[in-house]
Amino acid sequence: MTISEDFLTADTSKRLAMALDDTKRDELARLLGEKAYEELRTLATRRGGTHLGGGPKNMIFVPGIMGTLLMNKSLAGIWWIDVRTRNYIDQLGLSPDGTKDVGDLENITPVTADTTYTPFLSAALAEPKINHEIFPYDWRKSLLQSTTAFRDLVVKLHNGNGNTPIHIVAHSMGGLMVRAALMEHGDELWPRIDKIVFIGTPHYGAPAIAGYLKNHLWGFELMAVLGTYLSRATLRSLWGVINLLPAPRGIYPDTRPGAATWNSGEPDDPYVHPCANFDLYQADAWKLDLDATETANLQRILDATADFHRRMYQAHRDLKQEQRNRMRVIAGVGVKTLFRLAFEPGFLGIWEKTTKVYDYVLDNPHRDGDARVPLASALLENIGGYRYVRGTHGGLTNIPAVYKDVFRYLKGETMQLPETAAGALSGHLAGPTVSEAPHLDGSAATGDLWATDGISAERAAELEKMLEADALPNFARLHLL
Repeated sequence: MTISEDFLTADTSKRLAMALDDTKRDELARLLGEKAYEELRTLATRRGGTHLGGGPKNMIFVPGIMGTLLMNKSLAGIWWIDVRTRNYIDQLGLSPDGTKDVGDLENITPVTADTTYTPFLSAALAEPKINHEIFPYDWRKSLLQSTTAFRDLVVKLHNGNGNTPIHIVAHSMGGLMVRAALMEHGDELWPRIDKIVFIGTPHYGAPAIAGYLKNHLWGFELMAVLGTYLSRATLRSLWGVINLLPAPRGIYPDTRPGAATWNSGEPDDPYVHPCANFDLYQADAWKLDLDATETANLQRILDATADFHRRMYQAHRDLKQEQRNRMRVIAGVGVKTLFRLAFEPGFLGIWEKTTKVYDYVLDNPHRDGDARVPLASALLENIGGYRYVRGTHGGLTNIPAVYKDVFRYLKGETMQLPETAAGALSGHLAGPTVSEAPHLDGSAATGDLWATDGISAERAAELEKMLEADALPNFARLHLL
């Protein structure tokens, strides 16, 4: 096993120890990039001597989309983290039903959380009353396929710690993973679970996923480069990714029966939904120039996604209030976010060209967000409380003010983050509201998230040369959300 593979498959304590080992410096700096490596080394030095990590496990951390490393030893080792495996990325595709790898040799399995969560996980190690386990899952597939494994981990830890209830902390897609497991195995899980914290979870989906499906991988240069390795067909086969589309009308906030109808402000809007002016759940409406088989395959996933959103919504409504009271949401605000994808009428009224809406509107949850998730989608109704922070989606868990508040809540102490979005934007927080390691988690590139819809052939060739020279370390930490 190489130093890189040993590092990537290691737990947080071992990763920190390896960061302080000078004999491993060159390879780790090459893997992570110099700035990210120095951030990791600083974390390791700062947390040195405080890593307790002993005692019964009482917290499960669930990463977001692409936050779980996927491995296949027979082909390329770790997937989607090392730029040297980029030529294998298109083999991440799934069978039409989304249950199997597209080829016979892939056998791709989830391993552990990637390095972007190191600040949060290392801070958890320093907490004397918290000892965590990571729940890795295959984010390519429907989350329903991983609910049994999540249940089994909760039962295992609960039995192993003297039947002490388990806390759950989830980032982004990880929150939907938790809710899917509660929906499928709630009778077994609720007696074993205490507190739940969702950080930046798109409970009702994210328009960014719609942008990827329509325009492929876009938004900034490195994402466009990734699109040259991951084909449109492969992206469309990833059920877990498509499941993050904004929830259908009737489920998405302010589109439900009895609610005040959401108004886009656009005349003759053909589909009243905060995230699109077309029906996201009709394959033909996407205008992707697919053949009959491709259209049928996409429609199959869209139907399953709509059903997933409806079931999740109803399952949350069916919870006892005491169960919802154990939940907390921490939402990011104040960052340029894709809020809406819309077709524009073209020549002879043909709706072909798409526009993207990013405009921030004060006190409007459909026009505020964390760069990936609109605030309206992050807020889960009728739970125990909401907290807000000015921060970028990928770096939310690594903001000291965030993880300190998470640990306060798990320990039964009073949370200190603002209880309103306006409070988070006021600039009066006592602690910093930026990630401890912005290059390690990729949040340093936030300003460029929505910089472009693509790149020229010349620029693509230039970036490819930089990849070959290991001069684009952030490519290794691209996350769709």
